[in-house]
Amino acid sequence: MKTSTIRSAALAALLGGACVMPAAAHHSFAMFDLTTHKLVEGRVTEWNYNNPHSWLIIEGLDAEGEMTTWSFEGAARVHAARQGVNGNTFGKGEFVRVVMSPLRDGRNAGAVCFVVKEDGSMARPNDGICDSSAVIDAWRANGWLDDGKHLDVHAAD
Repeated sequence: MKTSTIRSAALAALLGGACVMPAAAHHSFAMFDLTTHKLVEGRVTEWNYNNPHSWLIIEGLDAEGEMTTWSFEGAARVHAARQGVNGNTFGKGEFVRVVMSPLRDGRNAGAVCFVVKEDGSMARPNDGICDSSAVIDAWRANGWLDDGKHLDVHAAD
């Protein structure tokens, strides 16, 4: 009887732990300033179509006019694929305009919302923190896509 109770408790603990692990594995989006969108322009150096997050890395100017690396966190492969993004969406050397929610600490990085590719097409490798369709509509309606300049910042509302 005692061995059976211990086994039952161990099994319950094991199953209970398995149920909460996936939720604990995903990070918070608190590091991103979700009230702001910033436009960053540059050339693709890497497109990492990975899990749990994809990463778009570009070379572009920083606020001081120096060439620097910018990193943008995107969606997991399955989510990005639902939005038409794949491992070949971005090519090395391609000029892109990235609209993102910047890191709160000011580093040259953020969470991608959408990307305007060199040919004018849109790519949406974003995670669930950005309603990219609504943001694209707002940027178009306000003329920010046509007249937007590198490092322009606009409220996310």
